[in-house]
Amino acid sequence: VNTGLYYASVAFRGVIENSTWNPAKNSIVVNFNVGADLREAIKATTVGIIGEKGSAMYIGGVQDASTRAQDASATAGRAFTLTGGKLKVVGTDPSVGITLKSSSGKETKVAEDLWVTNDPSKLTFIIPADLEDGTYELKITTQFGSNSKTMLKVPRSVMKTIYIGTAPSGGGSSSGGDGGLDENPLG
Repeated sequence: VNTGLYYASVAFRGVIENSTWNPAKNSIVVNFNVGADLREAIKATTVGIIGEKGSAMYIGGVQDASTRAQDASATAGRAFTLTGGKLKVVGTDPSVGITLKSSSGKETKVAEDLWVTNDPSKLTFIIPADLEDGTYELKITTQFGSNSKTMLKVPRSVMKTIYIGTAPSGGGSSSGGDGGLDENPLG
């Protein structure tokens, strides 16, 4: 079959013994080859680079362990869970970690002993008890690569606006849905 875009042909492989098809020895193969029209279309194709590939790291959902709220509100001194992709916090770069930056610009790094779960798809940590109610920029910075054996040379980060205390109506930033959170993030 020749469509101009491609040429397709069917071939039978193997020797037919005693006029009987034997799937163990015989097979049907379909071959496709590029046709002249498709070759010309490929030559005329232009590629537009629209930017760098986005990071596979993302926050898909959040939950406050104290209130079970999924609206990006958090309770100081209580566990807070993030779900998403490539969230595991690892690496030796000084920027690696979990930070909370208040609307006034004060940055608080969450100590490692406050990390409860540190997995690629789930990160749970205790919100420092001394943080005042208000709007914060939560930033996760890691050198986690595609698996536990691959570390990135340059750290990458993901951010989400959260609220310690009660979230304003409308909730947090629009960086995802509920992320498939369990009703009880602590198990």
